[in-house]
Amino acid sequence: MSPKTLVLATCSAIAMMAAVALPSFAYPARLTTSDYGSQINIRSGPGTGYSSPHYGYAGDGVNVINETIANDGYMWYYIEFYGSGARGWVRGDFITRKGRELESRVFLKHG
Repeated sequence: MSPKTLVLATCSAIAMMAAVALPSFAYPARLTTSDYGSQINIRSGPGTGYSSPHYGYAGDGVNVINETIANDGYMWYYIEFYGSGARGWVRGDFITRKGRELESRVFLKHG
């Protein structure tokens, strides 16, 4: 293998590892719902208008990777499931961090 090919392969491997690594602010959480046993939709984007290619159940463990206030005014969290590695967005009222609810309030738009 030529030195150029080796350098390119190494750089590609490092970039791929960095892309799948969790950000330093990621933290553990659990899915939650008052209707125990019902499915919780995990969406492809932060809002109910996005498809839900995944679902989870109350008590499922996840890592919160990112968060945003969506156009619907709700806080949405980008999560990754333990074990399967499936990722997606869940609305704030369906997730709990270490025994306390995460922010899920509605933010009103002015204007």
